[in-house]
Amino acid sequence: MPVRTQRSPIIPERDGDPSFQRPYVPSETGPLSEILGCAKALGIPWKRILLAEIEAEQRLRRYLPDMQTDFSLLSAIPILSFSLLRSWRVRDQVESLACEARDASDGSAVRKLRIVFQRLSGKNDPERFALAQHLRFAYQRVLLLQRVLRVAARSHGGMEDRLAFICSSARCAYDDAAWAISEERAQRRGHGLDTAVRKVRSEGFAIPRAENEARSLAELRRVVRALSSPMPRHSKGKRGRGSRPLPLRTDPHR
Repeated sequence: MPVRTQRSPIIPERDGDPSFQRPYVPSETGPLSEILGCAKALGIPWKRILLAEIEAEQRLRRYLPDMQTDFSLLSAIPILSFSLLRSWRVRDQVESLACEARDASDGSAVRKLRIVFQRLSGKNDPERFALAQHLRFAYQRVLLLQRVLRVAARSHGGMEDRLAFICSSARCAYDDAAWAISEERAQRRGHGLDTAVRKVRSEGFAIPRAENEARSLAELRRVVRALSSPMPRHSKGKRGRGSRPLPLRTDPHR
């Protein structure tokens, strides 16, 4: 019988390897069209990434006017919260700390990295209840907008009649009813969930991103359930009156 040899795992080439040959990458000084063309070809969601960067930078500048002297990784954590890695300034510092952590003997870089990832994971976060409320409202808001879109599809008559019917039937605000009518005209059938999730994101609510909006909503529901569960008994600190589990309904109008 032939002797089977065990194959060694294939280790991908990394930056710094002697034989590493970098694929073509446009330079920062190259034409913008060339950079965007390369990003599109690779499927990079550059619009979403750039908009998130702009939002993070504006928030940092609002609270840290002098970014040259006031900015630090630890000062950015309470400002950006779980949107921390959307800032290029933060990512640059995290990368620098990761390099320092491999060689530094005092452990300060490791401690800073631990603080960052504890905050991102929600551990030892005093704002756990506030985050749970935020995500719960986001989930209920998506369900409401889906309901409003369904009612809008059944409405008839002039604009005033349709608005009155939607507001009374879906028990929603006037602005939501008007939005539903405009979206009902433009959207394709069966895309109400996608439309609702995008609107809630545009309103500033944080919704996890997945391969499609249905999975994003499912992940949001899972996170809300996890954050709304009681804190473990062995966790440090006492639970406040507002930290009891939050009820999660499948329909805000039932």
